[in-house]
Amino acid sequence: MGSIGLYLPVFGQFAFSMFFLAGIGVLRALWLPILDVSPKILRLGDIVYVPYMILIFLLEHMFRLMGVHLPPTKFEAAPSLMIMMLGLLIFLLGTTTWLYGKFRGYRIIDFWIYRFSRHPQYLGFIVWSYGLLILAAITPSPRGDYIPPPSLPWLIFTLTLIGSALNEESNLIKKYGEEYVKYRAETPFMIPLPKPLINLLTMPVRALFGKSMPERRREIIGALLIYGLILALLSTPMALKP
Repeated sequence: MGSIGLYLPVFGQFAFSMFFLAGIGVLRALWLPILDVSPKILRLGDIVYVPYMILIFLLEHMFRLMGVHLPPTKFEAAPSLMIMMLGLLIFLLGTTTWLYGKFRGYRIIDFWIYRFSRHPQYLGFIVWSYGLLILAAITPSPRGDYIPPPSLPWLIFTLTLIGSALNEESNLIKKYGEEYVKYRAETPFMIPLPKPLINLLTMPVRALFGKSMPERRREIIGALLIYGLILALLSTPMALKP
């Protein structure tokens, strides 16, 4: 149900604009009542485009310095496809590492890609779907139609994946105790980030619960709701643009 409600609308959004996949657009049906209220509601996650906008700006600046001028549409499509390929690579590396570790009888998988991310499979899926979201956003709508990019469903989908990862960590701590606590202290949650940025990102959690990572289920749900609200509010100026 989570996939049908949150991820598949992103894919349906992209497929809807392609004649040979147009029927898959029915996957967006769950969100159609929201479109009747206001299409801009689905844009309340538009803040998620900021990393891609920064990437495009840096790439354009780099190509200008090299004297290369590319059409905007082609230039934007290529990075989104590369993001999708990167996500698939991370996911496959995570899956391969996990299967190898389980086959060899490791209690905790803490080698290869798991040295840099405690949840590479979740990370790979998020990165891949982000590339798909970008591709959906830059793909022209059918003539005479308006389809808002589904940034809000993708944001909710990503927050639920993060919540699943946090809930798994709580279970792993109960199962493996100090062994997993030590691994968690030495390995980033999903992406290796500078400590000042980690402190900034975890500020709401530390303010609410007095710790950088929510552990109980109520804490996880509360943290996700807070982050979702913050990101939706930050998206409001972008969503209100004509």
